Amino acid sequence: MGIALIEPLAVQEVFVNGVVSEDMGDGTMRFIGFARQRSIHFEGNEYIVVNRVIMPVTSVMASIKETMKALGIACCGGERMALRH
Repeated sequence: MGIALIEPLAVQEVFVNGVVSEDMGDGTMRFIGFARQRSIHFEGNEYIVVNRVIMPVTSVMASIKETMKALGIACCGGERMALRH
């Protein structure tokens, strides 16, 4: 990972089935994680919000690169991604 992480308090892990993203327009993005569950109100599934993460766009780009590396994916020039200003 390259950096020393410190966890002074236990941070809860959250399972998500998917993520919806929102550009906040100020150089940050909001990611809303959701989980699918069987609805108790109607037949079928519903999707509940389980977390929200706000990140600077530069950190989002770094996360994409790290995810591709962790999954062993090298395609489409993604490993050379850079922000266009």
